[in-house]
Amino acid sequence: MTLRVSTLIVAVALASVASGRAPAATPTAAAPIPALSPAELDSALKAGVPLIVEFGGETCIPCMKMQPVLQDLRMRLGKRARVSNFWIQPNPEVARRHQIMVMPTQIIFDAKGREIFRHMGYFAQPDFEKALKEKGLL
Repeated sequence: MTLRVSTLIVAVALASVASGRAPAATPTAAAPIPALSPAELDSALKAGVPLIVEFGGETCIPCMKMQPVLQDLRMRLGKRARVSNFWIQPNPEVARRHQIMVMPTQIIFDAKGREIFRHMGYFAQPDFEKALKEKGLL
């Protein structure tokens, strides 16, 4: 069965290439969460859209374990809120400004850029969803 499905997928991909048309890209929960630069974070806080930021690091194991949770929440939230990472190792001044003491730290900012919720450490998806519901985002 797996061989047939794989063969079918390859055949469809080859047919798309042969026709000159690439298959349509569809957003998936597996798409990586973007990491913001300091300037992008400042801009996102002023964009008028709620913002969920995980302050962490690319080599932080709990931070990496959070990525599937964030990816799923990004898909579920759609345009109601932006979900992003911010790597604090290359940007310690931003970490100090936001009083980040633990990696990962998740902060929810409202549409006016004000912090409305903070959690430190791994945040299990059911608990994260509960917090988002309490803040009116889910």
